[in-house]
Amino acid sequence: RLRPSSSTRRQCLVSALADVLWRAGEEKQAIVAINSGRSHFTPVGHYSSERLLEKMTCFSVDNIKDLQVILEQHIEQYETGMLGCLLLTISAVLSRSVEKVREDMDLRTNTLIGAHGYCTQELVNLLLCGRAVSNVFDNDIELDSGNGDRTLLKGIKDQCQVGLLSLFEHYNICKVGAHLKSPYYPIWVVCSESHFSVLFGLQRELLINQDEVMDFDLYYYDGLANQQEEIRLTVSVGKLTQNLQEDDADLVPPLELCIRTRWKDALVSWNETEPIL
Repeated sequence: RLRPSSSTRRQCLVSALADVLWRAGEEKQAIVAINSGRSHFTPVGHYSSERLLEKMTCFSVDNIKDLQVILEQHIEQYETGMLGCLLLTISAVLSRSVEKVREDMDLRTNTLIGAHGYCTQELVNLLLCGRAVSNVFDNDIELDSGNGDRTLLKGIKDQCQVGLLSLFEHYNICKVGAHLKSPYYPIWVVCSESHFSVLFGLQRELLINQDEVMDFDLYYYDGLANQQEEIRLTVSVGKLTQNLQEDDADLVPPLELCIRTRWKDALVSWNETEPIL
């Protein structure tokens, strides 16, 4: 099951992109941005060419089947093209609309791209749940600042199809809510060590049996590292691991710390794979 054909992988990518854009468009409409290969206008004045916007063409659709057809026709731009990430980001923003993206954020002046070109939490949430909210906890939190001033912090409103685990939670910088920790599918984007990777399982049961003693496998994939080998982790949860003591906290792989934000005191076996420190 973990070695699909190229055609299956491509079809899965089409379906995943369609889901992302359809959610961003509130399951009513979506916009797909593609590189047409020719310039539609000549940059002048303060606007200089960046080799994408002047060549971009957008397709607007009002049903997911048409969305999938368009993505299938241009999937090579997202699969192997140099501009795939930019095209996906632009498509998601336009599907949501610029105005709604601004309304989603805690502050309208927040951004989707932060320092050093990193994506912000707003962009991650836009792609995962269709709304560019600024936080990872469940629902909204209203803070009373005194003097009648109230601040609304916007979180995740519904269970997501794909979840999120964050090393920042281990360090008590944030609190990931159940909508992201317990997604519809056992798939999590992992925010750790300055970039994103993926952790997934093949058993839906691991999302349902919260407190039971159990062992299950999770698979890890880091696209940025050009990972080629399969990394399978066996996670043990239950009474036998509750008194787990670490001899040297610095030698605990960050990925294990992320896993323990979801399954407290879990014991992780790397199954003869060298742990990633």
